[in-house]
Amino acid sequence: MTAQPAAETSAGIGRWRLEWLRLMRTRRWIALVVVFGLVGFGDPLLTRYLGALLTGASNTSYIHITVTKPQPSDGMISYFSNISTVGTLVVVVVAGLAFAVRATPPLAVLYLTHIPSRAALLAPRLATVSVAALAACGLGSAAATYETSILLGTPAPGATAAGAVVACLGTLFAVVVTFAATAFVASQVAAIAVALVAVLVIAPLSGLIPGLANIGPAAFLNLPAVLQNAAWTTDDWWATAITIGLIALLVGVGFQRARRWEL
Repeated sequence: MTAQPAAETSAGIGRWRLEWLRLMRTRRWIALVVVFGLVGFGDPLLTRYLGALLTGASNTSYIHITVTKPQPSDGMISYFSNISTVGTLVVVVVAGLAFAVRATPPLAVLYLTHIPSRAALLAPRLATVSVAALAACGLGSAAATYETSILLGTPAPGATAAGAVVACLGTLFAVVVTFAATAFVASQVAAIAVALVAVLVIAPLSGLIPGLANIGPAAFLNLPAVLQNAAWTTDDWWATAITIGLIALLVGVGFQRARRWEL
């Protein structure tokens, strides 16, 4: 009577281990770490010396550029602004490659016949990619804070910590949007395209909808940079709560749709 549950538990552990090995051996984690690391170390550096570069390039009698001394908040704003685009791009691509299990028909048949439960098939992938993306975002935020402290001065601790947490949640939002897209679209390329449009176009444009400008996903995705020069407000709490609700909803929709997959 205990043999079957033990076998199922062993198979479940094997699937979780397989997903970690897949992430490591495909080297997708390297793309996440490299992109977030480069942005984290590079943006404060660029912010520090951009004024000197522009001044040197415009040293003529016709063009004069006046650049103010960069502040610590400028370095963090530059980082948070860039990971919301470049970071989102690499996260969506990595997630799309991991979640699109139906992209290759022979493998899809193998997965769907040997692992009848869609939750058992997809949950390890979702968790693995989410943890990897969150870790990369955290490392990038730490790198940006360190580099900013050296080059521009120590950024505000509270605003920096809050911005890093919100940025990580924004990264998780990109992961689950991609998860939901792959649940509806079998092709990797098409699913990645749908997810990118949703995160980089539709979500920002939602800020134009009356009533959602300050509490919707657009406000939440811009929040890490905004917090560097502004205090946390009630609208920010609403934007965070609504985005977390959307994350939970998209995960549920993704699993529900996956139950309807056919061979």
